[in-house]
Amino acid sequence: TITTTPSLVTQGISYDDYKKEVAKAAEIGLKAELLDRTLSLNLAAYRTDVEDMQIFNFLAGPFGLLRVVTNVDEATLQGVEADLRWRANQYVNLFAGIGLLDSEIDKYDARPYTKGNKVPYAPEYTATAGVDFVVPMGNSGMSLVARLDASFTGETWFSAVQEESVVTLFGVPGDYSKTSRDTFTLLNARLGISADQWEVTAWARNLTDEEYLAEVIPAPEFGGTFSHEAPGRAIGLDLKYSFGR
Repeated sequence: TITTTPSLVTQGISYDDYKKEVAKAAEIGLKAELLDRTLSLNLAAYRTDVEDMQIFNFLAGPFGLLRVVTNVDEATLQGVEADLRWRANQYVNLFAGIGLLDSEIDKYDARPYTKGNKVPYAPEYTATAGVDFVVPMGNSGMSLVARLDASFTGETWFSAVQEESVVTLFGVPGDYSKTSRDTFTLLNARLGISADQWEVTAWARNLTDEEYLAEVIPAPEFGGTFSHEAPGRAIGLDLKYSFGR
């Protein structure tokens, strides 16, 4: 289906004026400490109804490429979140968390064909898992400190227009189906030595050099998107010293 949007006016685009966003939220949750307080658990379920949600719209035409704020009339976000932390022994801690999100555009008068689409910039899920530990190094007063963690991010759309084909300002159909980011996983690590007043830590972010997109800007007028790649692997060394102890 090709939807016609002949002008900026019919798309509800305003360059310097948009409404305030109003959200009504409800949440129910549970916090617990188990296994002789070695295991902490948090659970929550929530629902948020948003009126005049502020989102970015990207427009290309004779005026160039514009990134403007517009309002989605009504949107719903609902989901569940859980996280736990387990002190396995005096040296080792394990942790994990997950968030599942169901988002939906309920009403968008400027672009009514987007009803039922996902809310932009809202990943379907996020999750983390990892381990950290601190091990004393004999009687030296120093400890070996290490951490390994992974983060997981689900598919994310960057435009309210998603599977639809919309006639662009140049009068040709524009394909918005490629304005989503695939799922990706990042692995991070830290290893160091700490003492009473100082700490030396080597670290690596995105240890596996995962390639993923930081943002996708739809530009079907130019036949595709402007995709911004996220940083690759980064490594470094932190030196910390505390005075006055």
